Amino acid sequence: MSDLHDSKDFSDHDREEKRELKKEESSLRKARNSVAFLAGILAITTIGLGLATYNQYTENRFYRMSTENHYQRAFMDLTGHVENMELEMSRVLVSNSPNQAVLGLTDVWRESSQAATDLGQLPMSTLLLSRTNEFVNQTGDYCLTLAQEKVDQNNALTSDEIRQLSELHRQTVFLRDELRKMSEQIHAGQLAWVDMERESRRQEMQQGQRPQNALSSLWNRVIPTEAGQGPEAQAPPIFANFQFVEEELQKFSPVDYDGQYSSTIKVEPRGLGTGQITQEQALQIAQAFLGPEALQGHTLHVLGEGKANIDAYSIAASPENDPERIAINLDISKQGGHVIWMLSDRSVGNATITRDQAGRVAQEYMDGLGIRNLEVESAEEYTNLAVVTLVPRDENISLYPDKIKVRVAMDNSEVVGYDATAYLTFHHDRNLPEPQLSLDEARQRVSNNVEITGSKLALIAKDNYSEELCWEFRAVRGNQEFLIYINAQNGKEEQIYRVINTEAGKFIF
Repeated sequence: MSDLHDSKDFSDHDREEKRELKKEESSLRKARNSVAFLAGILAITTIGLGLATYNQYTENRFYRMSTENHYQRAFMDLTGHVENMELEMSRVLVSNSPNQAVLGLTDVWRESSQAATDLGQLPMSTLLLSRTNEFVNQTGDYCLTLAQEKVDQNNALTSDEIRQLSELHRQTVFLRDELRKMSEQIHAGQLAWVDMERESRRQEMQQGQRPQNALSSLWNRVIPTEAGQGPEAQAPPIFANFQFVEEELQKFSPVDYDGQYSSTIKVEPRGLGTGQITQEQALQIAQAFLGPEALQGHTLHVLGEGKANIDAYSIAASPENDPERIAINLDISKQGGHVIWMLSDRSVGNATITRDQAGRVAQEYMDGLGIRNLEVESAEEYTNLAVVTLVPRDENISLYPDKIKVRVAMDNSEVVGYDATAYLTFHHDRNLPEPQLSLDEARQRVSNNVEITGSKLALIAKDNYSEELCWEFRAVRGNQEFLIYINAQNGKEEQIYRVINTEAGKFIF
């Protein structure tokens, strides 16, 4: 009996062990399945990441190659246009007739315009190529100005004009030769424009607007870094060539003429009045200009002092609960204490007024500031913001140089921007002459190929900031609209603009 009991206990124990073994085997199978599943997921994820990484690598490589090709093409075009500038100038210097001079000078201007565009496409900050940009633009503008004079006077180049052109030709030869050297380095594979683009942007952001005398020190920092090297390393020769071009062009004689890019033209603001204000007074002027409603929950503080065309204090309004944010920014002139410009950063909702209504809002706003007798010249719409250009009138004459721009939020008619830079620069009491040409006489100077739809007297500013009293004619040819300006004193066709009508407003080119 005892043996049977022992045998039964053994059998039960054996079955228990088997059950435990089965449980362990089942757990192991589950574990192996889980591991296999996780391994599969990991493999799929790895493959997916690998494909994504490869795609990203391929896209980056494609972007780098296309960007590199873009810069290469821009540089090659720049070199070609500078060579053509030199070629056309050499022809002008040996010409002996007004017609040939005008043709050649116009070609120089055309090539320089293209060269300036190509320069702007290179991955270099405007600061690093400031003198090169200035030289290309001045050369083209001088040649265009000279060509226009030859058309009016119908005479050959004078000895002084030949001397000036000869100097410009010498400088153009220098620039052409240096660009040729750079081209050789590019073909030798010594330059990666994409690396230069990245570093130039970073340097420009860090430097901001630096004085011109900081140019050499900036070059010293940019050149080694752009080469992907340390401060003691030697940069590729092309970087040194760019620096050399900038420094040498600084040594050449400047272009002496009255034109748009002339360094001799200094525009002194004429609408500021007299007297200097302090920072405290600038804050008071800003407070009165913005008003208590706009400043509710905000504090005013001085950001600094600016010196562009007009010396000014830069004032900011920041929310009390977010003092680092600038909600409204404005500049107050040191001389006279005028608000030069103001800009609010508030978001604008859906429009509830039209552009015409925004124009009336702008006029009423200026009336409140004490500047009256303004006409709405144009109103352009940008994402529910209307930019209204207002022009003062002197009796029946539109004073275009004295324009003011007002930004109106089209959701609630609030003025969120204001720019009186041109007004404060050019506005003054003028003793305008009486027109020597009547309206009918001026109308006869307009082409017969257009239909005149409107006319008025207007004061316009030329590229050298000289002012001319003109008869303005609105005209159409087919479905195209133009503004034609005939000098009211001598009948010269001064300017022609094309008016483009879009859903956002009228744009003048």
